[in-house]
Amino acid sequence: MRVSTMQQFNNGITNILSNQASVNKTQQQISSGRRVLTPADDPIASTRILQLQQDIALREQYSGNLVAAKNHLNLEEATLVSMVDNLQRVRELTVQAGDGSLTKEDRRAIGAEINERLYSIVDLMNTKDASNIFIFAGFKGETLPFEERPGGGFTYEGDEGQRTLQISQNAEVATNDTGKELFVDIASAKNTFTTFNNRENIGTGYITTGFVLDQEEYDEFYSEDAYIQFNPRSAVSPSGPNYTVRRLSDDRPINGLANIDYSQGNDIQFNGISVKVAGEPEPGDTFVIESSEKQALTDTVQMLLEGLNTIPDSVEGGAQVAELVETTLLNLDAALTSISTIRSDLGARLNTVDAIDNLQQDLDLVSQEILSELQDVDFAEAVSRLSLESFLLEASQQSYSRISNLSLFNFL
Repeated sequence: MRVSTMQQFNNGITNILSNQASVNKTQQQISSGRRVLTPADDPIASTRILQLQQDIALREQYSGNLVAAKNHLNLEEATLVSMVDNLQRVRELTVQAGDGSLTKEDRRAIGAEINERLYSIVDLMNTKDASNIFIFAGFKGETLPFEERPGGGFTYEGDEGQRTLQISQNAEVATNDTGKELFVDIASAKNTFTTFNNRENIGTGYITTGFVLDQEEYDEFYSEDAYIQFNPRSAVSPSGPNYTVRRLSDDRPINGLANIDYSQGNDIQFNGISVKVAGEPEPGDTFVIESSEKQALTDTVQMLLEGLNTIPDSVEGGAQVAELVETTLLNLDAALTSISTIRSDLGARLNTVDAIDNLQQDLDLVSQEILSELQDVDFAEAVSRLSLESFLLEASQQSYSRISNLSLFNFL
């Protein structure tokens, strides 16, 4: 078989280029620290490497959610701890106010500190997180959840939404609890009521939170609702502001309270309850007293304050204070129980977050080890291979140089 000169040149160049490619590839592996540089290097390993990288990237996203969930839950837990501290102090002051030897002025002095505690509690109920979101407002995180209304008391302006975060492929965790669940929908120890202004009122009048003056008498009226309606000035003589207290179910006046002269801030008492209307109501304005099985935490404290500031010094007043204190203590205990229940649930959620966080970290460690085995280069082997490939490249270059001179033209 004849071997042409051109074929010799081509074979030599091919060998040199092949050895040069091997050297370059090994040098890239050493410089990058990666064994698999392209899918062609190891198709099976490349597929597995891609899967592992995707899993790690996904867990990194979940890791951010885990941190956020921890921060939200820890903030809520700290807020509730402060809330309990304030409520315990209010409870102590309530017990102190029940001392039968105290005068109305003494009770008012106690009420002054209770009032300060009330505003501290409301500040906690309106807590914001680092993102300037109200944590107890549900989905309406940018809305102030507890807003003070004229006449005392606070209305809940949030909703009942509970935000969640995905913390793993198959798990999510609730990161907030609503103010309605925590502080509003609390079962009352006894039959109670709530008050509110009709939204269609045109005057500046407002109704106070009120309080139960005689529980037994109110129980007989419960679960009826009532409303205070302001009549035309001409309904009384001489002409002036006046009101009628009516039963909501049939609009009949209650206990003869019809066309009563209105004096701002005077007590309006009927069927065992006491409320006040202040401001300047216009004829046609109404104020509702609605029976309820639940009593908001703020209403419990507000009713106590109104009672302490209103009930006179007398034998009958002493009995009313004792009953008010008893009811308040029961409702404060119910509020503390509500918070305790949520705190237990918070603890369970934090444990879940911690458990998943630990699991994710373990999975990451295993994935990183497998990924390293698949794609990282063995430096000792690679350096040894580079030496061999460099030697082969040098040998092929020298061989080509010598073979290229084996031509008859060199001897003519």
